[in-house]
This record gives sequence, structure tokens and C-alpha cells, in this order.
Amino acid sequence: MPISTMALSILIADDHQLVRKGLHMVVKDVLGFNVAVEFAETGRQVIEKVRENEFDLLITDLNMPETNELALLPDILGIRPNLKVLVVTMKPDKVFAMRFFRAGALGYVNKTEPDEVLAEAIRAVSQGRRYISRSQGDIFSNALTGNAANSPFDKLSKREFEVALLLLKGYGALEVANALSISASTASSFRCRVFDKLEIKNLLELNHLAQTYQIDADPEG
Repeated sequence: MPISTMALSILIADDHQLVRKGLHMVVKDVLGFNVAVEFAETGRQVIEKVRENEFDLLITDLNMPETNELALLPDILGIRPNLKVLVVTMKPDKVFAMRFFRAGALGYVNKTEPDEVLAEAIRAVSQGRRYISRSQGDIFSNALTGNAANSPFDKLSKREFEVALLLLKGYGALEVANALSISASTASSFRCRVFDKLEIKNLLELNHLAQTYQIDADPEG
């Protein structure tokens, strides 16, 4: 049943129209029709709309055009620290979920999950509660106890992980430097750190490791 009698202001961000429509339908099912919903298709649009409006809830993918997927949440919460954020994405939980929770998301749902899971997440996050799915329990347990890594990529700092993702997209040192506003020598140093921490020697091995953990260089959604 819908849980709200007061109008909620919600921003839904995804670069696929069908996904935006689907999320809108689930939002109405969970929160009722007394909601004011706006949409965004790029990271730039999200930032602009968040600056201009005080939304109660943001439901967003992070793999959109004009988006630094690891910087988007910190940028958003730097503008609106109290904004409730639910990430809905195709990115694998084991690699990305904890990073986005640490960045300030209250919930993280993979698009392969059934609608019931998405509905539970929307309900919880709209009320300001953290949502952790059953499948994410082990991920949190490993992260909190330190007994096991969810993936080798857990060894990487935020910046190192950003560099790894850009390398997977085929960026060279100069392109990485331009994308992250750092020098080419610093970009090369980060590349060396990534290889050392992941215990790999070249880009081929990086791509193989990424495939093992279902990290697509440019996944759909």
C-alpha cells in the first residue's frame, strides 16, 4: 500500500526512457500518486536539478552520459547533504555496493532484482532508512569484519578505482589525466598502483579480472 499522504518531491535519473517510466510506476505503487516526479538523463542534469530544487528522494543510475560515476554521489550530497539517495544500476553488488554506500547512498539495488526488492528499497529509503537486500548481507559482513574481500578491487582507493575504470574503457595515461584533472605522470603512477594492488602486469590481465567480476567497461544501464 502507498505509505505517504504528503507530497514527496522525487528525482528519477536514468538515460533509458523505459527504465525511467518503469521506476515511475513503481514509485507510484509504493508511495501513492501524491508525488511530484522529475526526470534526468545525464549526470549533468542531475547536478543542475539538485541545485535548483530540494528533492526528498533521488533514484538514480550512475552509468549515464556526462557522469563520473564515482564522483556523482559526493557531488550531489555536497549540494544537498540531506538528500536521500537510492542507486538502481546494473553494476555488480560485490564490486560497487559498498563504495556507493560509503559515498552516502541509503540503498543500492541491481536492476536484475525483482520489483518487490525495488519496492522495499524505495519504501525504506524514502523514510530515511538504509536498505540492504538479503544478497548484500555477506558483502556488508565481509566489509565490516575484514575477514574477506568481496573482490580484489576492494584493495583500491577511490582514485585508484576511478583510474581502473577509465583504463577498462581504453583510456591512455593522458586521457585519464584529462578526465580526472591530474597530471599525466600522476595518472601513470596511479596505473602502476592499480596493477600492483591487483597483482596484474598489463591491461589484458586487468580486462580479464574485470570480466571475472562482471565489471563491464560500459554496461547498458
